[in-house]
Amino acid sequence: MSDLVSMNTSASSVTAAPDLSSLYYRVVRSDRATTVHDGSGALAFYNSACSNLLGYDSSELALLGSSAVLHPADTEALADATARAFAALDGSADARLRLVRKDGGAVEVDLELSRVQVGDRRYLLVESTPVAPAA
Repeated sequence: MSDLVSMNTSASSVTAAPDLSSLYYRVVRSDRATTVHDGSGALAFYNSACSNLLGYDSSELALLGSSAVLHPADTEALADATARAFAALDGSADARLRLVRKDGGAVEVDLELSRVQVGDRRYLLVESTPVAPAA
């Protein structure tokens, strides 16, 4: 999990990946901060751009829950965007919210959330683009 990098999915359709390793490969090759969450919402993997954006090394980030990096005031916005992505015919949703960096500072990001189907399992791919450069 130390050097993941995102999948450059289009927000126009539900993405199907033939297997989990294909999804992982697409994630690690991306230059956008990307996370993949399983059906329970747990972090399945992430990329190095995500670590860089948040200021954590990969081993630290792996131990954190999503709530540790989401600004508390944006919990509802993320829940709404996640629900929209799972309910939308095209399997996607967008949101703007803040993530909390290791140093305590917040970075505003535009999120693109996409449902990804791998066999009979669903994942949520979240790609983050900083609105302003991270400090």
